[in-house]
Amino acid sequence: MIADIRQAHPWNGVDAALFAAAGIKPADRVLDIGCGTGTTTRIAARLASRGYAVGVDISAPLLRTAQKLTAAEKVANASYQVADAQVHPFPPCGYDVIVSRGGMLSFPDPAAAFRNLARALMPGGRLVLVSSRSDPDRVRAVLDGWENVEVERHDGIRLVTAGRPRRMPGDAD
Repeated sequence: MIADIRQAHPWNGVDAALFAAAGIKPADRVLDIGCGTGTTTRIAARLASRGYAVGVDISAPLLRTAQKLTAAEKVANASYQVADAQVHPFPPCGYDVIVSRGGMLSFPDPAAAFRNLARALMPGGRLVLVSSRSDPDRVRAVLDGWENVEVERHDGIRLVTAGRPRRMPGDAD
């Protein structure tokens, strides 16, 4: 929840950039990390009209709100799970796109979190996230091994895109 309305300003208009970069197709399976009350999850679910979107967050109260809003908006292909993305056993190759509107780089061990998320992403899958304060060099270091990592400035935030690593963590040499 935004305690100070001025905090929202850097995020205004970010959805268009996030979803343009994500390129969600109608049959895609989308994972939304740190989904909060599910706004991004619901948008992703509408774009993945024949697929689905799963929002995960560590806050059960936020997810209860997300479920109520999703039911009220009649978005049938969105669901939510209480999960810590750093360690949650996501289905291997279970998602075509992973999105996040914030918080992805605040994990206690971001490198471990992104290794876990890489396993959940299909070959050729896309990761797209936005962050308000991420240093581009830190982002690239955390996403070491990911394909085509790009960090772009967009209206006061950073838009990060990357492709699933060709070599998965733990692959034999």
